[in-house]
Amino acid sequence: MASSRPVPDAAPAGDKPLTGARLLGLAALAAGLHLALDGLSWLVPFAAPPHLLLRYAPEFVREMVGPLGVSIAASAVWGIIGVITLVAIEPGAGPPARRVRVLAAVLWGFWVLSEGLMALVWLDAPWGPVLGGLAAGIPRSAAVAWALVRLQRR
Repeated sequence: MASSRPVPDAAPAGDKPLTGARLLGLAALAAGLHLALDGLSWLVPFAAPPHLLLRYAPEFVREMVGPLGVSIAASAVWGIIGVITLVAIEPGAGPPARRVRVLAAVLWGFWVLSEGLMALVWLDAPWGPVLGGLAAGIPRSAAVAWALVRLQRR
């Protein structure tokens, strides 16, 4: 009869179990990385994520929130999304480099979906900055994926 309990030795060598505290730490790391990348995006306006294009948002939104508040909230959400996606990708799905590529692709897909829909619904922005922000999600997703997979193994 098969057991529904996880097998302790099922994880590949080098992978540590993801406990609640460890997941929280990884989410905080991913959120911090997103927050830092949001800060760097101020240096390159066409790389700003759509959630920071507040100058194109309705006036009532601009009156409620500022860029720092939006950046902190969005970074926290993206950190959680990163960890949920990391857990959803099977640890034994291949070598770490492949897992980074898969995680980065999934994270970028979520980025395009959520940031793109947010831009379509809430922003009256020209397509240039929006597309630039969506494209800038590629290296952002790769950096977060690399950090999460690397630190998952420690």
